[in-house]
Amino acid sequence: MVLIVGGPSSTIPHPSMEMIDQIAPVDIDGTQMEHGASEESSNRSKQKRKSSNEDVSYESSGRSKKGKQTFNAHLMEVGEDIRKVAHMLLEKHNQSNDIHACMEKLETLGWEEFDAKHQTTLLLFGESADLRKVWLELKPHTCEMWVKNAGAKYGLF
Repeated sequence: MVLIVGGPSSTIPHPSMEMIDQIAPVDIDGTQMEHGASEESSNRSKQKRKSSNEDVSYESSGRSKKGKQTFNAHLMEVGEDIRKVAHMLLEKHNQSNDIHACMEKLETLGWEEFDAKHQTTLLLFGESADLRKVWLELKPHTCEMWVKNAGAKYGLF
């Protein structure tokens, strides 16, 4: 018996495994095999298919776990990047708050805008966040000496 199956666009249904099992086995020389041999062959064939299907499901579940692990690793990496960006934004926000606090403190000292101390202090604010932190910690009576010493370092005094 010859089974002709159409191409991919064919409307003829593809044979299922059960249909194939029902087809009488044909020996290599084209003659039909004995019924007993057919059953034995059929049983081996079914067992191979069952074993093969188990292997496929195991492999696919393995791939799925590996894929999930890769996805989770990627998700953790993205989460770490988000955390870094959030930290940078928070730092920027704190720095902008620092500069406002520094300017308020500078205004309380009463130095004129064109005074060398005022100009040096602005220069120091732009140097680093650490210098702004120091400025905010200084007592008002030590600010002038700190600014003059820093200005001398830059050759401004």
